[in-house]
Amino acid sequence: MELDKKEAAVVDKAIQYWEENAKISPDTANDLRNSYKLRNANVDAIAIYALISAISCGLLAFGALVIDEKWIELLRKKWGFSETIVGIGFSMLAVLFVILAKRRKKKFPTATASNETYNITILLTIGIAITYWTRSFLNFEGNYAIPLLIATIAYGGVAIFLRSTLLWAVMIISLAGWWGAQTHFWSGGAYRFAGMNYPLRMTLFGMVIWGSSQLIAKVKSLASFKDETYNIGLFLFLLAGWTLSIFGNYDDLSGWTAIKQSYFWYWAAGFSILLAGLIYYALQHKLDTLRDLSLVFFLLNIYTRYFEYFWDRTNKGIFFAILALSFWFVGRKAEQWRSRESAKN
Repeated sequence: MELDKKEAAVVDKAIQYWEENAKISPDTANDLRNSYKLRNANVDAIAIYALISAISCGLLAFGALVIDEKWIELLRKKWGFSETIVGIGFSMLAVLFVILAKRRKKKFPTATASNETYNITILLTIGIAITYWTRSFLNFEGNYAIPLLIATIAYGGVAIFLRSTLLWAVMIISLAGWWGAQTHFWSGGAYRFAGMNYPLRMTLFGMVIWGSSQLIAKVKSLASFKDETYNIGLFLFLLAGWTLSIFGNYDDLSGWTAIKQSYFWYWAAGFSILLAGLIYYALQHKLDTLRDLSLVFFLLNIYTRYFEYFWDRTNKGIFFAILALSFWFVGRKAEQWRSRESAKN
């Protein structure tokens, strides 16, 4: 059995503990140590870098050839293709890619990274197909939420069929775009919808996605997407909450720039209290993702408040010195916490 350095260190530590406490004999301990070997980390690193390069080059090539649309428009003009025909063509291509991806996953079930990399072609092809399909329709009435809703349904369906976390994440992002565009349309182009501006609406959306991860875990066909839904929903909730702490529920950007930031102190205070509560809850229940993201946004919140209230009144050298000390302090405390946890184990 091949293990990486971290996995081998954990296994070796467990074997040593069992041997010292007479749970296993020295001969058994040696047999266990000889039952695994270290994986070649250089090969793994090369594979990861190669995948990253492949994704980057693939995106650049697709962008140059398709998103630019020049070659598609040239073909349309030369052969007289309509936008509907182009949409049909890319839809058929997307179906072909989905079938090939399904076969590939059955053939290489453990090649998660390369399988998800291949799914990028599906993601982009579906996006182009939906773009041309919807451009051929005439009765949108300026509601750009409809293409985003179609994309959400398409990405979600394919994600479930292929068990693709990448496509599921794109589905959630498309759904966020639909929520923003649809509420904008429902409000008649105003900044407020049901008394909420964009940051407040997106905070509500992120909270719903975050909470829905518990429901998703109970559905057999969706259970594998629980962690991705939890992480993305939490990130969207905290990101939108951070913007809400800056803008409040204000709906006039030009008016907002003329108001002192202290006017929104209660939004900033509420966000700070929320983050402190989330960090405390995460530490009590050992929720690593909640703890880490909350800490990141807590630091971001502190520095945001500094820029709002003290940037013009404080020497910039002192500010960056405080910044450096704060990061050192966080790193130091993290090391101490890890040492205590290691001692307990």
